[in-house]
Parts: sequence; C-alpha cells; structure tokens
Amino acid sequence: MSAPERVSAFELFGFKFFGSAEESDAEIIDPVAYAATLVADNDDRKLLDKLSDASLLIRKQSQPPSGTIGLIARARDDRANLLGLLYEEAFYGATVSIVIAGRPLEQIDVTDTLKPVAKKVPVTITVIPGAEFRFGAVLVDGADTAIVRAAIEKTGLKTGNRASSRTILEAEAELVRAWQREGHPFAKITDRQVVADHATRRLDVTLQVESGRAARLGQVSVRGTTKVAPEFLQRQAQVPVGEAYSPEALEQARRNLAKLDALASTSVTVGDKIDAQGNVPVIIEVSDRKPRTIGAGALYDSTEGLTVQGFWLHRNLFGEAETVRVDASIGRLIEANELDEYDALFSVLYSVPGFLHPRNRLDLKATLIQEDPDPYNRRGIVFESRLVHELSDQLRISGGAVFDWARIDDAFGRNFYTLVALPGIVTYDARNSVLDPTSGLFAQLRLEPQLETSSTSLFFTADAELRYYFALDDEARHVIAARGLAGTTAGASLVEIPAHRRFYAGGGGSVRGYDYLNVGPRVTGFGATGGLSRIEGSLEARLRVTDTIGIVPFVDAGLVTSETVFGGVDDFQVGVGVGLRYYTSVGPLRLDVAVPLDPRSGDPSFAIYAGIGQSF
Repeated sequence: MSAPERVSAFELFGFKFFGSAEESDAEIIDPVAYAATLVADNDDRKLLDKLSDASLLIRKQSQPPSGTIGLIARARDDRANLLGLLYEEAFYGATVSIVIAGRPLEQIDVTDTLKPVAKKVPVTITVIPGAEFRFGAVLVDGADTAIVRAAIEKTGLKTGNRASSRTILEAEAELVRAWQREGHPFAKITDRQVVADHATRRLDVTLQVESGRAARLGQVSVRGTTKVAPEFLQRQAQVPVGEAYSPEALEQARRNLAKLDALASTSVTVGDKIDAQGNVPVIIEVSDRKPRTIGAGALYDSTEGLTVQGFWLHRNLFGEAETVRVDASIGRLIEANELDEYDALFSVLYSVPGFLHPRNRLDLKATLIQEDPDPYNRRGIVFESRLVHELSDQLRISGGAVFDWARIDDAFGRNFYTLVALPGIVTYDARNSVLDPTSGLFAQLRLEPQLETSSTSLFFTADAELRYYFALDDEARHVIAARGLAGTTAGASLVEIPAHRRFYAGGGGSVRGYDYLNVGPRVTGFGATGGLSRIEGSLEARLRVTDTIGIVPFVDAGLVTSETVFGGVDDFQVGVGVGLRYYTSVGPLRLDVAVPLDPRSGDPSFAIYAGIGQSF
C-alpha cells in the first residue's frame, strides 16, 4: 500500500501547504452505491463526531456518485475536507487514507470496475490525527504597533497557543478590520508564510499587512432603484460624510436602509480609489421590491373558532417608501350564529418613514371594528396617529393620539363611549428573530392617559411586558422562552371604563386552556367583566426533534382583578399543555393543545390553537 497523499488545509484560502490533488470533472451516468466507514486513531469523541459530520463520503451515502470516476472524485474531495478540518484542530501531521473495495484510493483507475459487497462498494476512511501543534514564532509585518498587538491578542494568534488554521484566518481578517476601523478602507494582507516543524510540533506564522491610505467618507451615490427617490435613500442611510472612513458607519447605513419595506436588498460599499482630497466615494446599491402585495391567512382555536384574514399592501406610494396597508378579517366563523356575533375588522394604515427626521416614522390609521368575545359586544371606529422615533437599532419611543368611539354591550348594559387617549410607548427589542426568536430580550412599557368625554372620566393606564429567550445549545435547537406582563388602571371605577379598555386574560396569546378573555372578575349569569389590573406569565421549552419538527411543553398563568392592586398567588389561573412546531423558511407553523388546571364556567376541558410563528 502506498503512503496516503497529504492535501493542504490552506488550499481553502489560496495557500498550498503540502501540495494538492487533481480532480476530474468528467461525468458518468451510472450510479455507484457504496457503504462508508470512518475509523480514527483517536479517543476524542468530539473530534470523531466532527470528522463524521464533515465527511462527504459519510454524509452523501444516500446520493451515489456517477461511476468509478465520480466515487474517486468524491473520495479526493473528502480527503481534502477532512485534512482541512484536522488542520483547523491543529493536527498538521495528520494523514487520511481511503480504501475503496479493498484497494487504496491512489491505486484505483477511473476505468476500474469496483466489486460491491451486498450490492454496495465498501469504502473505509482511516484517520490518524497525530500530535497537536502549537504556534511557534508569530510575526506580523515586523511592526509592533498597538493596532497589530490588539488584533493578534483578540484572535489568539500567540506563541504557545493551539495552532488552529482557523485562528490564522481570523487573525488576518481582524488585522484588516482593525486598520479599517482606524480609517484605512483598503487595508489588506499581502503575504502569508506558514511553516510546520514536525520535530517540535510548532507552527511558525508570518503575516504582512498593508494598511493603505487613511480616508474620509465622500460623496454618496445610489444605484439600482428605479422606483425610490435616490435623495430619500441618501437621507435615510445617514452616511456621516466628511468623517473618517468606518466600516461600522457603512454597516449602520445598510441597516437603516434595510428597514425600508420598499427595498428587496441593500448594500453600502466604497469605491476603489481615494481622491486627491482624501475622500473615498460611498456607493449605495439597492434593488426594488414589487410595490404591491396581496396576502391572506387563517387562525384557529377551539374556543373562538376560525378567523380568516386578508390584506393589500403598497410599499412605495409616492416614491419615498410610504406604505398603505388595508387589512380585513372576519372571525368566529364556526361559533357565531347571528350577524352581530361575528368578529369583523377593516383598517387602513398609512406610514411615512423619515418623517421630519430619518429615524422617525409617522403612522396614521383608521379602523372599523365589530367584536363579540364573551365579556362584551363592541362596534366601534378608531382613528390613531403615532410618531415613532428610533433611538438605536434596538430602542425606540413613540407617542400619539387616539380617538375611539364605541357602542358596548356588557354586564353593565349598553353604553356609548367617546374616548381620547395619548399613548406613550418605550420599546427595547434585541431579539434575533420576530417569528422564531432563539436569543435576546424584548421589553415594552406603555403609559396612556385616557379621557372618556361623555362622562369626563379621566383614567391612567400603565402596563409593561418582558420576554426573554435563551438557547441551551450552540445550534439553538433547544430554547427556553419566558414572558411576563403586568398592567393597572387608576382614576376610574370598572363601570366607568369602556369594556374593551379593561384588562383581560385567557385564550391564545394569554393563558392557554381557558376560554378567550374568561380569566378574572365575573358577574353571575353573564361571565367575565374584565378588570383594572392584570398579571401574566408564560414559560416554554422549545425543543427541536428534527430540522423541521419540534415539541413545546408550556405553562401559562394569569390573574385579573377588579382593583388597582394585584391579588395573591392563589388567585392565579394556570394552564398547561404541549405544542407541535413545523419549521418553515417563513417561520414555524404552530399547533398547541392546552388544559386549564382550574376551569370555571365557560372554560373548556381542553383547547386547541393554530397559527404562524411562536406563541410569543
């Protein structure tokens, strides 16, 4: 048997460390089924798992290659792959040998016929990692600047440290970034020398970095759009023209533009030259989304029945990413028997990004609504205006005015209300996703004075919500999600406050297992009345079983009181259950089944909920 060939890990980034192997691109139509086995001379279970996961021959056994030449090509690719991984793990004396049908890979010709065993060609991959290497001499440019020292220290490219090839790549990238952060847009690595001493098991590394000239951010140009005004995009990007070049400033400009629904893609880069004044041009490259969208959806829960929804959206009404969205929905399609028992909504929302300031957004909304949950029946008209200002990518504040007219039938009879409110909201959102968050924090505080004009009742509502997401593993396949909220209203009695402005709990999005809005104070013969205070909490364990299937055991708890103070622990209503998730590219499809632990009149023995996205 000939000695196995060594293939360079550094071929992955253009440096040939030990040599290379030629690969054939010929195509043969007949598939060759094979059975691959990985054998490693190492007791490190973690390393063995990594090798198995990285092996093309192992991973693609269910996809037979075309002919002998296809299997040879895959085996050569696999050897390069595995050696690359071993160099990442600092094993530079490693060998990988592959035997196909009892013969070493190097001795097999593309014209050979491979003899199968039980209809499959046997393939054995033998890995001998050898000894782990450490970094020896590390030289960067021959210069001992603070920038170089900080970059090297950050990545761990240091004498005596484990000599992972990934560390070298990370150090190169960090060196370039460090100079770019100092205002040098065209910093680059111009040379790399890597020498392995197998006798001492040391890896000497020499890198040469060229910083290039420092520059300031210059004139901004916009490319790619035919529908959105370039001047508007320049304002929204907020590129700090005249300041020192900064990759962070360019990334912030890209994020600013990515928030515009009118754009499908955005990039912010610089030109390839610095002008005589020391400025580098900034190039905004975007592509337009289709301006109009029509969508539809449905929600179901076993207590309230089926709700169907539809919307029409225009993303760029006047050329500066103004949006108009028209929503319509009808609910309780299974439960309702009379016309006034249906839930119906029609709303129009007009949004203006960059209103008076690039970080502002003005929202104007009009809504016609009829809803018939068990506690009340409401017909109403609502007009809302809101100004949202982003203090940062995660923190925003908003304030506005609401005019709310409603006819309410509830436990206290039929009443007509004309209400004016001035809501103020502070939101912090550091989640990594809206539909399927696996890490981060969401917090919101709302303060809202409200005046009921016909009775001149003035009352004040405050509520807060907190959500936290924590992944138990690096791949975020197992996630703990927690939610808590609390609110109270002061200044008016329960009867004086319109029913739809009181606090409720129960049902989907609240305490699952209980009837919708059925947790809290009750009137004999009528049901829940809502309350002046509410507190809720939810805890979920989101566990992926496969890449597309997950299970979610959960517990919800909540209480609603008719006072401005919260009740005791014994007053909580608790629901428990389990959910099924089917993960798609647009978010998880959700199916939850919940049971109330302390059901009351009107509550089901169990409840089913279905929708898109996680429950919170």
